[in-house]
Amino acid sequence: MKNIAVLILCCISTFLFSQEKEAESIGSISTDRPDQTETPDVVPFKYFQMEMGFNIESQHKELSFVHPTILWKAGIFKSTEIRLITDISSFKDSTGKYRSGLSPVQIGFKTAICEEKKARPKISFIAHMAVPYISTKNQRTKYFAPNFRFTLEHTLKKNLILGYNVGMEWDGESPYPSFIYTIVNGVDITDKWYFYYEFFGDIPVDRKSTHTFDGGFAYLIKNNMQIDISGGFQLYPFVKGWYTSIGYSFRVPR
Repeated sequence: MKNIAVLILCCISTFLFSQEKEAESIGSISTDRPDQTETPDVVPFKYFQMEMGFNIESQHKELSFVHPTILWKAGIFKSTEIRLITDISSFKDSTGKYRSGLSPVQIGFKTAICEEKKARPKISFIAHMAVPYISTKNQRTKYFAPNFRFTLEHTLKKNLILGYNVGMEWDGESPYPSFIYTIVNGVDITDKWYFYYEFFGDIPVDRKSTHTFDGGFAYLIKNNMQIDISGGFQLYPFVKGWYTSIGYSFRVPR
């Protein structure tokens, strides 16, 4: 009987040790928030990750809210994750009343292309399709709205990264696309604290471009759990406005 108990304890210890080693090899959670520059990192195979945020935006003294925006991600292969984006938003319509509802749900994926090597950055590709029929009626768009981007990242120093995205997106209201770009400088202040500042914008085919600056912090609570805060304002064309966001992300299993 004692031998069986010892054998069971040994098996449990071996299992827990292997789980701990696997968690160490996977590393800390890597998120696409709080910045607008998506990370090239992919959720590990058989892992699930949720990234949630609450946003407030002010333009021309009018407030709009996203409460919440959620990015759902799951690793289906070693180099690929599936993605679902759901946004509950509120904004004033032409009558001055607030409309709240579910924006068209975005379905997509991210796949790794290559790892960083010398001057070559780490690269991934992300694509989504916003489906107008998966939304509340008051948030529905005229068209399906695809978007895609390439995500690239250089490690400048051990605690300093340069990331940038380039791609295109459609807003669902017009058949014309916008070219999009982001560029971010991120710093690991400590093992727990991360700081970034960033420029991003869009260049539509049929109207004026917009360019924005933002910055923020993220704090790693545990290996699989993070909180963040960020904010920014539009640089061109300049408007008296701002946005701010707080977020929470986690990954399972540990």
